[in-house]
Amino acid sequence: MRVFNRAGALLIAFAMLITALSGCSLGFGEEKPALVISGTGISREIYNYYYDLVEGRPGDYGLSDSPKEKEKEEAAVGLCKRYIALNSSFVIHNLRLSTSEKVSISDNVNNHWMRFKNHYNKIGVSKQTLNKIFTSAAYEDVIFSAMYDKGVTDKAQEAAIKQYFYREYAAFRSVCVYFTNNGKEMTQAEKQNVINDMYDISAASDDSPESFALASSEKGYSASDVVVLSRNSDGYPAGFFDTVYDQFEGTVKVITYGDSVFAVRKESLEKLGEGLYAGYRSALIKEMYDEEWQKTINSYIDTFTVDEKNI
Repeated sequence: MRVFNRAGALLIAFAMLITALSGCSLGFGEEKPALVISGTGISREIYNYYYDLVEGRPGDYGLSDSPKEKEKEEAAVGLCKRYIALNSSFVIHNLRLSTSEKVSISDNVNNHWMRFKNHYNKIGVSKQTLNKIFTSAAYEDVIFSAMYDKGVTDKAQEAAIKQYFYREYAAFRSVCVYFTNNGKEMTQAEKQNVINDMYDISAASDDSPESFALASSEKGYSASDVVVLSRNSDGYPAGFFDTVYDQFEGTVKVITYGDSVFAVRKESLEKLGEGLYAGYRSALIKEMYDEEWQKTINSYIDTFTVDEKNI
């Protein structure tokens, strides 16, 4: 299992960066670099890729909708710094991509290139460079896993992850009706009829999900499959998660909002089985440790020096 000390490992990695990678260029052969970061060159193609990201969605990088040119350049340089940090840490700690990870990168590059080839040709980014950038992005997941995932045999961490899962997620089935019909608002009488249907569904349901589905069907509605909802998820009305989370498992509750009504059957995350937990495990670890990871890597990225050559 690939595990190394968290902050200490990155400290060693970035201390070694100056000597291990000084004078190297990541991905551009004999071409003059666009910039040099702590002795390591960044090609024009790589810089162009990141600049294009920033220009296309500046809000994703903390900028206004109409940022100044210098602001876009600085954000692109920041992404180049991260590129170097990930590549160097991956190499220094002797990590490896699995066969499935390599296949996934190749598939993503091929699909992306097929869709956006003309755009990348326009901004001067080759498929080879796209592969390097996608590979670097994959390195982050491998580094993160090596730092924070102790494996399922670590009982203490598994208990903490499950505790987080049960605290920050809720599972339910539901019938949801919006008070509109082909864009037309229902009358008050129609709304009340729908609300009455939801209460009838609740009353006709026993402690089994099958009875909820049957009661819904008998009223002309289709109950959803199990939905697993995070406390921070969008897409549901404000307060919906807390209401469902506080609901007793196996019960059906009617929840009314200004533009919709729900009949919600609360499910048990634990009773849904280990398979459900296993499917969410990686995402849970990411949520639990992401803030620490970002602080750690950014603290070292902030020490990089930048020599802008050909921006």
